Amino acid sequence: MSLDIAVWIPDDDSYAGRQVVEDPPGTSTAVGAEAFRHSLWGSAVTRQLGATFLPQLADVTVENRGNLQVFPGQLDAFDQECVRLAENVELLAATTGYDAERILGYLTNVRDAVQRARAVQGGIIIW
Repeated sequence: MSLDIAVWIPDDDSYAGRQVVEDPPGTSTAVGAEAFRHSLWGSAVTRQLGATFLPQLADVTVENRGNLQVFPGQLDAFDQECVRLAENVELLAATTGYDAERILGYLTNVRDAVQRARAVQGGIIIW
């Protein structure tokens, strides 16, 4: 299994009050293997760098079912978190053992989804 990111728009008539938007052709939605939930995004170093959104992927509850949903009004803060992690990718790589380019690739996918979500006044979900 792997973690993927999707853009959604509010829709009160849809399941969970959101409608997932179809990705443009050629879009990469990968955010890492299922293990990344704990070993990267929920790691101590990610939290020490001030991340608060991505670590929620490791905090699986009945309510969130392991999904991270970022609402339209939270996109700027979420994007800033991704920038901060990208700026510290060498530390993340050294601490977690994952390749820095691989981490940057996933962060790029996330930031691209944030841009798509802004364009439709929507949010994102990682599941």
